[in-house]
Amino acid sequence: MLTDPTARIVYVEDEPSIAQLLVSGLSLFGIEVHPVYASAEELLETATDETFNHIDLFFFDIRLPKMTGVELAKELRKRGEKRPFVLVSAWPSPSSAELEAINAKFLPKPFDFPDVIKTVQSLLSEI
Repeated sequence: MLTDPTARIVYVEDEPSIAQLLVSGLSLFGIEVHPVYASAEELLETATDETFNHIDLFFFDIRLPKMTGVELAKELRKRGEKRPFVLVSAWPSPSSAELEAINAKFLPKPFDFPDVIKTVQSLLSEI
């Protein structure tokens, strides 16, 4: 079980109830999900270097208004972001080639918390 209270995730999710589910579920394992943004544009417009100073990884819903999670990941990679990305969706996963191009993992919704924790632990061990 992951118990490092300093593990922090930025989450972009346009459905507040789904965002709260991930925030609540991961907090049980000592993982802080903060900040949560409602759109890719909100993250890009309001996040500062200070916002990301203590962030370990990013979770993005794939289906977001306007800019998708995949597009957001591409933009952040273009800007030099190196930390891990996890794309989440109730829809099918992007292709392996798409995920590899942005160096991202995929997790399906609804969340299977053992898989979420395993993925987080794996990604954090690679940092």
